[in-house]
Amino acid sequence: MDISYLLYLQNLREATNHVLDKFFVYVTGYGEMAYLLPIFALIYWCINKRTGEFMFLSLGFARLVNGLIKITACVYRPWIRDLRVTPINNGMKTATGYSFPSGHTANAVATFGSFAVIQDKKEKYLKILLWILAILVGFSRNYIGVHTPQDVIISFIASVLVIFGTVKLFDIMERNKKADVWIALSGLLISVFITIFAVYKTYPVNFKNSDNSITQTIYVTTSEINEETQKKAIVNPKDMVLDLYKNIGYIIGIFLGWIIERKYINFSTEGTANQKILRFLICFVLMQIMLNVLCPMIKKAFTAETSEPIISFLKTFYIICIAPAIIKIMQRNEVKKDLITE
Repeated sequence: MDISYLLYLQNLREATNHVLDKFFVYVTGYGEMAYLLPIFALIYWCINKRTGEFMFLSLGFARLVNGLIKITACVYRPWIRDLRVTPINNGMKTATGYSFPSGHTANAVATFGSFAVIQDKKEKYLKILLWILAILVGFSRNYIGVHTPQDVIISFIASVLVIFGTVKLFDIMERNKKADVWIALSGLLISVFITIFAVYKTYPVNFKNSDNSITQTIYVTTSEINEETQKKAIVNPKDMVLDLYKNIGYIIGIFLGWIIERKYINFSTEGTANQKILRFLICFVLMQIMLNVLCPMIKKAFTAETSEPIISFLKTFYIICIAPAIIKIMQRNEVKKDLITE
């Protein structure tokens, strides 16, 4: 059923002369961290700190669940499982790692779903729009041909459960002011556990015979994979695990940055519109400098297995901890100026 559904969508793309391809490639972008991080930054720095925290924690736990399932199930992408599946080329660029469950769907649901859940009940139209966007991102993964319906549905359900679990965690924090330490510590420890699990577990490896038939599956750990295996394997487990390492970098940045900010920085989003705009512009420009100057230097200095998680860590850690420290300094200067003016 899963492959036949993708083939139906593929036929639909061809029958409509690919008129919707660009739209769904655009929509699928809202499941990518490059699109989502500026949204998080705007909400967390300037609009509502608590909402930003809720969204970040939902994303962190959703990515933990998604990453663990991915490297446990080790499901190949649809076009590898069936050569008849031909994804849209632009959509394949970000189709990294194993297929099940969908990482883009997890990101979108954790972001837009959590934003919808934390909104006031009066904002029902906004809630509906946010959930529609999350669903569209999930469907776009099917339309593009990079995920099966099962990949999207399971990811959607898991992320919704994570959101409501995060609601419970925030309720606990309201009653117990020290609970945030245990929540952050739990997220970090689970990240370490998943990393160790990824290093020592075995992964399926298949090769193609001269007649294009596929060899019987063998199972190896990443340390047992040599250069020849990497070149000839239909799917290289090291590439799949690299996707997880990036994921772990984002997650550690979220939980470590979150608890440091709460305990030692404690910035606020208060201020005039002009002050908020200035704060956002300064912090956003500094983030771009980090992404375009520091991150390329890290890529050159280290292997992909080391550099990718470091870069991912820096992205979320900057937004949730470093930028708030900069904002806190700016707020102090704003107060001094007000006192001088008075």
